[in-house]
Amino acid sequence: MSAHVLIIGGGFAGLRAAVSLSDAGCRVTVVDNRAHLGGRARSFPDPATGEVVDNGQHLFLAGYERTLVFLDRLGTRDQVVFQPRLQVRFVEAGGASVRFDCPRLPAPLHLWAGFLRLRSVPLRDKLGLVRMLGDLRDGAGETVDQWLARMGQGERSRRLFWTPLTLAALNERPERASAAGLKAVLRVLLARPAGRSRLGVARAGLSDLYAVPARRVVEQKGGRVLLNKTVQRIFVKDGKAVGVELVGGDLLEADAVIAAVPPSALKKLMPGWDRLPLFEDSPILSVNLWLDRTDWAPAEPFVALIGTRFQWLFNKPVILGSAQARYLSLIVSAAADLEPLKNEPLVAAALEDLRACFPAAAGVKVLRSQVVREREATVSLTPETEPARPGFLTDLPNLFLAGDWTSTGLPATIESAVVSGETAARELLKKLASAPLAR
Repeated sequence: MSAHVLIIGGGFAGLRAAVSLSDAGCRVTVVDNRAHLGGRARSFPDPATGEVVDNGQHLFLAGYERTLVFLDRLGTRDQVVFQPRLQVRFVEAGGASVRFDCPRLPAPLHLWAGFLRLRSVPLRDKLGLVRMLGDLRDGAGETVDQWLARMGQGERSRRLFWTPLTLAALNERPERASAAGLKAVLRVLLARPAGRSRLGVARAGLSDLYAVPARRVVEQKGGRVLLNKTVQRIFVKDGKAVGVELVGGDLLEADAVIAAVPPSALKKLMPGWDRLPLFEDSPILSVNLWLDRTDWAPAEPFVALIGTRFQWLFNKPVILGSAQARYLSLIVSAAADLEPLKNEPLVAAALEDLRACFPAAAGVKVLRSQVVREREATVSLTPETEPARPGFLTDLPNLFLAGDWTSTGLPATIESAVVSGETAARELLKKLASAPLAR
């Protein structure tokens, strides 16, 4: 009889593990306490318009190859559209803009050439990039701000380039974020071929991109998905995880367990397990605006906003097609200061930032608005918490960990989640091959 593996959590990490194990012949049960799969990366229909809305806009990187392999397996890779080359327009309050545009040169020359062409960034900072590219190892014990200062990057280049990159990639402010995370992203951007540095957006909602097809794979392989089921503890007997206990007392037995949940949830599942440090969550805030006109809106799928509270503008009609979406999405990463505000002032702030960066939008009116809060979007990986990220193995031979916050060598991104799910599944299969994990 094939091994029965129980996976707690139905986000990218849990579903990647579920598909890998299902393909390997395991009988898989995925348990999630929500009414839907996708965890912190999902989509839903807007109740008023029926349009597809993500719970937070995500950018994909062509160099995050394990995510693309996963989407290949699900048959949805063609739903992620990448730029011809790496380019991002930065629009400042007042309407001035500069474009980070990397020419078609071999890596890493393409990135340096793009940085050199940034107007208003001092030449000293541009030349300092060479020094930075030679210092991309380690980074433990240092914040992004400390590293940038040591590399001679001044206020202008930080405000225009490094801070938006840090917020987007690490979901944390440079004065708090671990430099190790930014260095990991830069290593991907600099990897050969240069096309690995291109950014992409999904032209389908996140749930349709991976959650729905992953569930289909699991169920076609004989597994099952249990939603609205809250796991209150991992049940341990004779030094092994023998299943999970649900709220209400029901016990689901298994030969092995993968916990693909954030650290705050993991602590609750294993009473007395105090090996996890105090990881803090970093929220992401989205404000979606349906406006009376968008003839002023940028033609690009996304632009970075500088000198404003909101950091990115995503043109959803361009991304999804006008038939699927008619709204603009404004994003704040590391949104701890703004997230507690009520919806009305948040919508007002988003509109104010739009008008500041795009003077032609001065007279636009809001027809409908929507605020989406993802309070636990990612963990905050600081110089203190970065070294404490756990691996995939635990003291129990048949309990494994997964999640973007585990030790993957990447910041807490979709790619990190996918890598963790793959790794946990691979380690579990190794254990099964060497010594069957009998219940």
